[in-house]
Amino acid sequence: MIGKISKGASGRGLMRYLFGPGKANEHRDQRVIASGVALWAEVGRTLSAQEIADLGASLDAANDSYGKYPTGGHIWHVSLSLPPGDRPLIDEEWGKIATSLMGTLGFERETLAPAGWVAVGHGTSAQNNQHVHIAASLVRLDGSRVEVWQDRKTLSRACAEFEHAYGLTIVEGRDGKGMPGLSRAEVERTVREHLAEPPRITLARLVREASVASKDEAEFVRRLRGSGALVRPRFETGGQEAVVGYSVALRTTGGAAPIWFGGGNLAKDLTLPLLRQFWEVSKDDQRAAVVEWSAAKSVAPGREALRGHPEDWRRAVAGVERSIERLRAVPASDLAAWRGAAREAAGVFAAWSRRLEGKSPGPLAATADALARSAQIRPGEPAPEREAVRDFRGVAAIVAQSQLGRDSPIAWAALIDQMGRTLRAIADAHAARGEFDTAKVLVDTLSAEIATLHNRFETNSVQELVPGERTHDIRILAAMSKNLPHEAKPHRGRGQSPGRGIGR
Repeated sequence: MIGKISKGASGRGLMRYLFGPGKANEHRDQRVIASGVALWAEVGRTLSAQEIADLGASLDAANDSYGKYPTGGHIWHVSLSLPPGDRPLIDEEWGKIATSLMGTLGFERETLAPAGWVAVGHGTSAQNNQHVHIAASLVRLDGSRVEVWQDRKTLSRACAEFEHAYGLTIVEGRDGKGMPGLSRAEVERTVREHLAEPPRITLARLVREASVASKDEAEFVRRLRGSGALVRPRFETGGQEAVVGYSVALRTTGGAAPIWFGGGNLAKDLTLPLLRQFWEVSKDDQRAAVVEWSAAKSVAPGREALRGHPEDWRRAVAGVERSIERLRAVPASDLAAWRGAAREAAGVFAAWSRRLEGKSPGPLAATADALARSAQIRPGEPAPEREAVRDFRGVAAIVAQSQLGRDSPIAWAALIDQMGRTLRAIADAHAARGEFDTAKVLVDTLSAEIATLHNRFETNSVQELVPGERTHDIRILAAMSKNLPHEAKPHRGRGQSPGRGIGR
């Protein structure tokens, strides 16, 4: 969350601007989100021209009455914006944020007369980032001044608290816990270039998907390159035989230089040493990994190159059911197991998002990101447990690459139900540990989106749900419907039988 503060000399002028069309007609759905005790305004509806004028006059009233005219102006204005791709906040949440912020900044304190303030929502801007404005009087009802010394530092600390409490993207430099934050330059570049979300967020999901779906390091490298990411290794100093780290970047157009991120800059659990704890690591695996890291493209394609059978989706449902049964026996205090469960589930949702949502991240991506935050290790905590939910690794592979059949949407509906149960189990563990804000984000915010996805899966065909799915699968569906010869039917890969797919 980015907050920008400015001051002015006219509440009437600011209200006209906030409820007007904006400089480039970017203001839409203007409405009052919240207001203070000194300035009441009806929330949630469009105001008339007279009501807008009255609101502005109310902001100016205390200064007009007492003639204070503070340096820089008597109107204090802050805009709060979320990066594109962050989960949207409902008006009630924005209202709580505004009320909390104005209390923290001293506009409303029990021992002092209140100052008038109002929060105005604009919804999503033309740059696809949600934002609200808060306008306040620096003169209290009794004529005393609101002291806003170091208001920018106070605002920054408050924004950090809101980011954690509401499961939002963390802005860099505010807090050492959880996911690495975005720099202001990254956020501004995302808005300026009209990107769906910051590249760092996209890359973190791609890496998480590849790491969870892979059995070994060489497969991880191949999956990552197959997802469209650029990958390069960091070798041990003075050699080319031991890889100690890696960097990834998104492909660029127009000759622009790619922007690289090390694994640890994506998330603390995405460093290469931590990823290796979840893979098979024999000497042969290590040698094969070095070969793949050193090559420009896949040297020895493995199971990631196979197209799984449509029946694999039902196996995925059964796999998640087994995992939920195991999680029921895990005490909430077993942080390693629950962090592991969140990590693996995040990989499943990341794979699903890439396949269904593509370059327009939606609820699947938001769920993956929320689970990734839940999986982060705090100082002094044990590493996520590798065996907490073994089946999720196979489920992620199925979601990433299994073919689509006529019944796939029904299987997806069942799978999203089971993943929703997983989400609730992880949220319950957070709540049992007293981490109620995280639990609320995982369940209250995302459960409605998952229910919407379930309904979409039940009522739409594959072509409607995944219009951009590879034409290979669409041709297969047509071939199956016409009972064409064997060579036109789904390819299972050498050695696969109808009852066994890629997820094992």
